Parts: sequence; structure tokens; C-alpha cells
Amino acid sequence: MEIKWKYVKPLSKMSAVEDFEKENDVSFPLDLKECIKSNNGGRPSCNVFDTAKSSDRVFKTLLSFNESDIENVYKFFPIIRSQSSDLTPFASDPFGNYLCLKGNIIVLFLHETGQSEYVSDTFSDLLAKLHE
Repeated sequence: MEIKWKYVKPLSKMSAVEDFEKENDVSFPLDLKECIKSNNGGRPSCNVFDTAKSSDRVFKTLLSFNESDIENVYKFFPIIRSQSSDLTPFASDPFGNYLCLKGNIIVLFLHETGQSEYVSDTFSDLLAKLHE
């Protein structure tokens, strides 16, 4: 199923993702970087996915790489890192949880428990799993 992205916020500067990577000593995989550059802050039309432990989780929105936007990576990166030093958030769900990179894999970080649930090996795999 083709994903359409809604509520996309154009990047204030095209180097925003690379700037964030340098400032925070993190690295995003190419497929995720390309998606962010095209769909910054956007919401996917197909937004339901499963983790290794739970079903019907919701991909709400890509975090924005514009510091002036409300749900931005600059705001949530230090919060997530203070709870788990190996996670880099890139998207949120409607319940305060975050899709994160853990090394090169995708996990869902559950803010209430501080635990992570495996989602997929790559960002492209996560997109392929999304359904209505």
C-alpha cells in the first residue's frame, strides 16, 4: 500500500538532518534521512504497525527537524537520551512513546516503563509494515 504523508512541514534548511547528526554525534540511515527531507513532521496515511511484543501500535508523526515546530527532534532527543543513552528518536505515537533508532534497528520506546520493543531491522522495513 502506498503511503501518503500529510501535514508535512518543509525543512527550514536542507542540511538540518546532517546538522543534527553532527551536533549530537548520531547517524541516521539513508532511507530515514531521505524520508525526513521529503516528509519532515509529516503523518503517514497508513500508520498502524506491530512490534515484537504488541499489536496495532500507531505511527503518529515524524519528528520535525525545524526547531520552531512543536514536535521536534531537538526537544525530545535529550529527554529520550536521559532515559536510554543508545536511542535516537525520529517519530512519535499518540501516547507519548517514540520510534527510535537503536544502533541500526528500529524500536518503540515506551515512556512509562522505559522499555523498548523491537519493530524492524530498517526504516524501510518499518514503512513496509505500516497498514491501516
